[in-house]
Amino acid sequence: MSEAGIIQLVGQGIGFVAFGISCIKYFKKKKSEILKISVIAYIIYIIHYILIGAIAGSYTLVIGLLRDSYIYAREKHHKKHRTRIIFNNFLVFVLFIVAYGTLIIFNLDTPTNILPLAAGMVYICFEWFTTNKTTLKFASGLTNIPWIFYNLITMSIAGFLTDSLSLMVCVFGILKDKKLRKHKVKNNY
Repeated sequence: MSEAGIIQLVGQGIGFVAFGISCIKYFKKKKSEILKISVIAYIIYIIHYILIGAIAGSYTLVIGLLRDSYIYAREKHHKKHRTRIIFNNFLVFVLFIVAYGTLIIFNLDTPTNILPLAAGMVYICFEWFTTNKTTLKFASGLTNIPWIFYNLITMSIAGFLTDSLSLMVCVFGILKDKKLRKHKVKNNY
């Protein structure tokens, strides 16, 4: 087996480790625990994407790692510094949009590279401007679709499994929310 083949195989193996860690978050209740697990999975996925040669995916995950770390810190200190947080949120949002936009411009040579970057940009817009859990599930599911195509094209088996599972969880979560709302409305009359 060639050196490139071995690196590809190791990269896929690391991807499955990240997939396993990502699955753990579905069994956690606290958002802080979910974010911590996501950060660990992002770090491992970044290595996975670098090793399999899917660099745009690793760029997107670096920004996602920074985004989730910021969200964790923001929520931890939100009540203490409300006014400053609102102002900082907008500045950080603009920085993330500029980062995604810059990476999209520099990756226009391959349309495949735009898929995860555009998905990240769309998700951050939803995440920053809504707190509705159903809307966030919809946004997450929506952004899993370009990631699924990206993972198929770049041959990221673990990435494909992760994003397919995430899409299914989002769809089932939305259906569950809809059923709960319908049940709540029915009981109020």
